[in-house]
Amino acid sequence: MYNHEKIRFLKISFIIRKNRMIDGQVPIYLQLFLDSQRARISVNQKIDIESWDESHGRARGNSQAIFALNNYLDKIRMDVMKIYNDIKLQEDEITVEMLRDKLFGTDEPKKKKLYEVCKIYNEHSSKLIGIELNQHTWERYKAYSKKLAEFIKDKFKNDDLYIFQLKYSLIVEYDFYLKTEVKLHQNTIVKYIQYLNRVMDFAVNHEWADKNIFQNYKVSIKEAKREYLTGDELNRIMEKEIKLPRLAEVRDCFVFCCYTGYAYKDATKLTPEHIVTGINGKKWIYTSRQKNDNTSNVPLLEPALEIIEKYKEHPLCNNKNRLLPMKSNQKLNAYLKELADLCQIEKPMTTHIARHTFATTVLLANGVSMEATSKMLGHSSIKTTQIYGKIVESRVGAEMDQLSEKLFAKESKVDKKAN
Repeated sequence: MYNHEKIRFLKISFIIRKNRMIDGQVPIYLQLFLDSQRARISVNQKIDIESWDESHGRARGNSQAIFALNNYLDKIRMDVMKIYNDIKLQEDEITVEMLRDKLFGTDEPKKKKLYEVCKIYNEHSSKLIGIELNQHTWERYKAYSKKLAEFIKDKFKNDDLYIFQLKYSLIVEYDFYLKTEVKLHQNTIVKYIQYLNRVMDFAVNHEWADKNIFQNYKVSIKEAKREYLTGDELNRIMEKEIKLPRLAEVRDCFVFCCYTGYAYKDATKLTPEHIVTGINGKKWIYTSRQKNDNTSNVPLLEPALEIIEKYKEHPLCNNKNRLLPMKSNQKLNAYLKELADLCQIEKPMTTHIARHTFATTVLLANGVSMEATSKMLGHSSIKTTQIYGKIVESRVGAEMDQLSEKLFAKESKVDKKAN
């Protein structure tokens, strides 16, 4: 048989990579197994997929080209065996990398390192900004790669690691490092791990790695508690008499977000040009979310319309062509705490709680469908929106428990009177 030649623990075979087929042709690879090590090395030859004999690891046919290709593969096999025996006489330990180096010598493509590939991946991704990637996401990629470099330096006392040296344990230790040393939230860690997997997939696609050894590592998302205002709390804020202009403006901007679902960054960029007349003849805001570029078309409810009208002639709105006199995020959150104290609300008042309030109290609790809610929030997946549905269900459940207690109390009284 041609496909395997066993010398002690060494196995030599030739395979094709069907997932890299172009115009019916596939690349041929030399595959080496040495104990638990494996290497796949391109032999810089291609063949029509129908002409390959998978069971024997050879080209099939009688043409001169097929004959020459099989001779070339046989020569590589003999070269590997000779190199293996030569190294065995001089070294106590043999690795597939040593065989690779000796076989290809200086003609071997430069080995890539992990952080090096991160930088290449980030550079590659930068060209997709505005096409299928936004600037904010790409900035996060740079942060992810920097943290990985810090981990390598801290754990391995090295600036970088060759990809062929990586072990599965690296991702386990990296996860632990992010939890214990960096103290990141579980859901943030998920993003860092996802980035590492993307980089490894990128390396595989460019033939700098045989496979992504981290692809089966699982990190679970922890369902975050999403605070929102009840209808009573929202009304309390809207009806509160506020004499300080700065606080009144903050209240109005917050209420606007409660009735439109816009996050802070999206709300600050709204202009009069975003307001259009919708298919139902009423005013809508047509825009897309900065976070993911998804369309977020929202019909304007009366409270939001009143606030837009109120600030139509505001100096800041006129000078910057904005719908609202939005302050800096830092100032806004500081003033929102002040507003919460004034309205006797103990929940953490942020612009994001306004978005959650829109989803739960304003939409879902009033019978708006999950699909319509998802569309207005600009979510990429309805699964994200379903989290709010769970919140509404839990609130309905709690209220029904209270009703049950009241009904049970009434029945008890009736029974006592009857006795």
